[in-house]
Amino acid sequence: MAAKQSPRWTYDVALQESIPDVPELILFGFDEIKSALPLSYHQHDGYEFVLVERGKASWELDGQVYETKAGDVFHTCPGELHRGGFNVIEPSRFWWFIVTPPRTEEWLRLPLGESECIANALQMLPRVRHIGLQAIQGFRQLGDAINSNSPMRSTAVRQAVMGLLLAIVQPNERMFSLADDLTSQFDLLLRRIEDEPDWRPDVEELAGMVRVSPSHFFRTFQAYTGLPPMSYIERMRIKKACSLLSESTATITEIANKLGYASSQHFATVFKRIIGMTPVQWRMSR
Repeated sequence: MAAKQSPRWTYDVALQESIPDVPELILFGFDEIKSALPLSYHQHDGYEFVLVERGKASWELDGQVYETKAGDVFHTCPGELHRGGFNVIEPSRFWWFIVTPPRTEEWLRLPLGESECIANALQMLPRVRHIGLQAIQGFRQLGDAINSNSPMRSTAVRQAVMGLLLAIVQPNERMFSLADDLTSQFDLLLRRIEDEPDWRPDVEELAGMVRVSPSHFFRTFQAYTGLPPMSYIERMRIKKACSLLSESTATITEIANKLGYASSQHFATVFKRIIGMTPVQWRMSR
């Protein structure tokens, strides 16, 4: 499938022929971002769902920032203005699709009562929901169906869309089995990492805090967040730097010191590696 081989792949009904008998699907895509890219305010005519496969991404809507990690879905409703946190999309790998609101009879060929049930579930959907990485297979199936030349193409597309929607509105509890016993401890740990950007623990210290072996901690942490522990901590530190650069008048050296870097030069090197520009360039672009 093209979506698995290319850094970016999309199906967009505005640019390509719509899928016969599936007008509900407006857009579908996959992307892998190596360095932060601008993502300013925009909106869609339908419901948008974004599933993070790897890394961490933040989204801003109505003045609130929503964090997503691997296995999380962020959604927006039709007409809602949203953007990447701090006006960027962070380095990550993710999938997304947009569908029309389920307002009409025969939406996705469903009986009216069933489409109304989906509509009600979407209205009750939390802004961010963890559904696990098993759903990636559903996105791949949708991409394969879109690219198919089969006479059953429309049926396969419709089935894949419906499967993804069901996975989002009523996720299978078994998807959470990997981190069930560590979820609360991991969430506390992630909160501390975000609240204390100058904290520089090693894997052994982190593993000791959640009472597991370093090797088990490393595997589980990466499965839970999509990143190795040290990479995750570094990205959270740089995210805090973005906030300080945007919202304060502190100098680059002062910010570097506040975040625990040995020098402003080291800070600038790490910042450019992750964000794709220097701290000075980032501040000037705001």
